[in-house]
Amino acid sequence: MKWVDAIPVAEKSCGTCTMCCKLFDVDWLDKPKPAGQWCHHCTPGRGCAIWQDVPAKCASYYCVWRLDPDLGPEWKPERARFILTHAHEDAPLAVILDAGAPDAHRREPYWSALLKTARQHLEGRGSTIVVFRGRRRSLLMPDGEVEIPANFLLQEIRIDRYERAGIVTYKAVFPAGRAA
Repeated sequence: MKWVDAIPVAEKSCGTCTMCCKLFDVDWLDKPKPAGQWCHHCTPGRGCAIWQDVPAKCASYYCVWRLDPDLGPEWKPERARFILTHAHEDAPLAVILDAGAPDAHRREPYWSALLKTARQHLEGRGSTIVVFRGRRRSLLMPDGEVEIPANFLLQEIRIDRYERAGIVTYKAVFPAGRAA
């Protein structure tokens, strides 16, 4: 996992949210934990039991909700049931879903906002949002989700842009020679 140097919005604090303590792989603690399991130092809804000695990587992480002043309280991970993050090593922007709510990002107001953001990312950066449901992954395209087969690396997938009658569409293209 890579960490983005950023300053959180002053009015937004983690408070009772501890979703990052559950959803991320953490390999820098005394007892590493896999994604989807609570950190042994976390008390869900209360925070870190070692907050006074919290590891630097934990202390320096901020989800997109904490960084973006335009995201309302409904985007706070404990309420949304997913983390929107720039810190995933395989994606410039990722949605990491809680296993207890595997389709949380498809509810409104999230779905339409995420599809719009996917279009903006493709038009501006040529990349899109990656959705993680445990080990399952999908690309969030402007018109929906495209499941990524387990045998493909994200960097192997090409996204082609098509324009017809003034309408722009995108398609994920998987490498030939392997079953998708």
